[in-house]
Amino acid sequence: MNTQQIMTNFIAGNYQQVYCPQSEMTFLTNVFDYDSTHVLLEKRSLGLEYYRGAIHTKQLSKVPTMQSLGVIDEEDNNVAPPSTKEIYAGDETDYRFIYLMEKLQHLKEDDASYFDATIKELDVHSKRERQDILEDVCCRYNAQLATDIERLYDFYLEHQDVLAWDLHCDNFMQRIDTGEIIILDPYTRKA
Repeated sequence: MNTQQIMTNFIAGNYQQVYCPQSEMTFLTNVFDYDSTHVLLEKRSLGLEYYRGAIHTKQLSKVPTMQSLGVIDEEDNNVAPPSTKEIYAGDETDYRFIYLMEKLQHLKEDDASYFDATIKELDVHSKRERQDILEDVCCRYNAQLATDIERLYDFYLEHQDVLAWDLHCDNFMQRIDTGEIIILDPYTRKA
């Protein structure tokens, strides 16, 4: 199915919404069932656009398979995606960003607790403390996950006039088939 057909079906309400409290409350995101391996995301903020910028510029690998399908307004009209300048202007959006993303599962409780205790407030730690935390992530999980978190943090520092660090346990998810931990939506707009 092509992108335009998916968007037409989405606007027509042809996809069933999946109840996911973490996504709705944490990410301002509605999740819709697409097929056995993918979901549709309706994001009412620029969070994933910030993340896609980091993925591209920092060459991250612990990321979900995700495709932007389009942007619509509250009346279901297609609108042009915002420019990079608009995304990083510090303003929020009234638009709805639609993405196709692989199905993922939330972390088990012990992993979720670990990331909330270490990564959630990475921005309040000293540089040495951050390095210690990342070394622990490397030992406990893997080097690439630690490297991606560090690169995400660097991206945050480069855009901290607009972005707030928002990487916590609900932003870490696992691939259903392999259990690989990946990162989703680590930023929010600075208040």
